[in-house]
Amino acid sequence: MKYSKEELDLINHIDQHVKNKKITYYKAIPQELYQKIKAIMRTKNFNGSLQEYFEFLGYIFIPTSKYPKDTIDIITLLMQHYPSRYVTNLENIDRNLYYIIQDKALQHKVDIPEYINKLGFNFVFNSNIYPHSPTYYIGTSEKEYIKQLNKLFPEGTIIIEELIEKDSWLFKSINYLRQIRSIQTIDEQLEFFGFKVFRRWNG
Repeated sequence: MKYSKEELDLINHIDQHVKNKKITYYKAIPQELYQKIKAIMRTKNFNGSLQEYFEFLGYIFIPTSKYPKDTIDIITLLMQHYPSRYVTNLENIDRNLYYIIQDKALQHKVDIPEYINKLGFNFVFNSNIYPHSPTYYIGTSEKEYIKQLNKLFPEGTIIIEELIEKDSWLFKSINYLRQIRSIQTIDEQLEFFGFKVFRRWNG
């Protein structure tokens, strides 16, 4: 199939985030790249859905609902990636699995590293690999997050587990922002917002 130079460049960028040409979760694609894909679809006047466009580019689309979510299946997938049981760079190696684990962890009111530890693995902090250096920017979304955090933690000190207990949606939103900004941990992102950060669980 013949692709334009723009589409070949797009495929090259998508391949950096998708393993084995399989897409199981749109959030596996960074927001900036996702917007670029949508823009090219409009430019090309592509007559079809986003899923169909991914398939046109040569990817196999598997809805998230078909992606294993049972604990046994999650452990099996982790073992495939990390036979040593030391989990490093998960959000870039299998971002689909990372988001599923995040949802599972928040259901149990714990952070991702603690949940992974409960599954019998060791989570290695500060292990994310990004194509560019961290970007620190306070925009409209960031100001709103800081405003919400100040209401929850007026004393300026955040316990990660308390943030999850008080507002797991806010935790997820800030964690996603952290990934877009290529910041290593949510702790670092919150500290950049001006808060002191602690954890009950330290591995």
